[in-house]
Amino acid sequence: MSEKPKTSRRDLLLGLGAIGVVGGGWQAWIHRPRAMTFEPIEGLPGWRQTVFEGLSAPRGGLSAAAAFAGIGNVTSTPTILPPARLCQTLFQDAQDGKAPVAAFSDFFCPYCRTLTERLAARAADPASNLALTWHELPLLGPSSVIAARAAIAADMQGLYPEFQAALTGSQFRPTTRHIADIAEEVGARAGQLLVDMDGPVVASRLARSRNAARTLGIYGTPALVVGRTLVIGEITDRNLDKLIEMERGTAPTC
Repeated sequence: MSEKPKTSRRDLLLGLGAIGVVGGGWQAWIHRPRAMTFEPIEGLPGWRQTVFEGLSAPRGGLSAAAAFAGIGNVTSTPTILPPARLCQTLFQDAQDGKAPVAAFSDFFCPYCRTLTERLAARAADPASNLALTWHELPLLGPSSVIAARAAIAADMQGLYPEFQAALTGSQFRPTTRHIADIAEEVGARAGQLLVDMDGPVVASRLARSRNAARTLGIYGTPALVVGRTLVIGEITDRNLDKLIEMERGTAPTC
């Protein structure tokens, strides 16, 4: 009767190592940098879009138009903006020599959190190559709307970055007490912020962002507009830098 060959410790380690190399190579292939491909945006000559993975959208596969129903107290159908007005709405904080970037986000979007932190850090850097305008697009329910209203109200006191960081870094509870606590934490006047949340300025800003998103066909978050290019989904820093350089090499649409 023949004896079965014994598996040595060395052979076992070599086998596991080979599996690790193959597995690591597979993961590297999955997460490899992928070339950006662009499609024109219907009805907006000169504008284009690219789509990445990592997107939060309302449940049920809502269309872009239906997704915006009920944001804040706005119940009317979103307005389709002409190109010139779209540019003015998107890029409120444009600066000479910097790429204009508009960021659409929802505080309850899991994919938005890391992208928001990365964009905020870049925008705070004086040497940054982008001029960033934030747009609240609360598509994920009533709590999203409340958080968006609170953030815009904080911006009215010049404390948007601080309030945004506090919301992003915590588990938000849509209660008056919690909002007041965050406001006080960042140095805002809590009572005024709570009043402003239901005021006309906040409603107007939500409506403007909603109209811009509807015009571009944005149906989920995160979404960025870099110059003339709409990016739907989570973009890496590498691809963002590449896109900024690409936009600098083309004639501006806005």
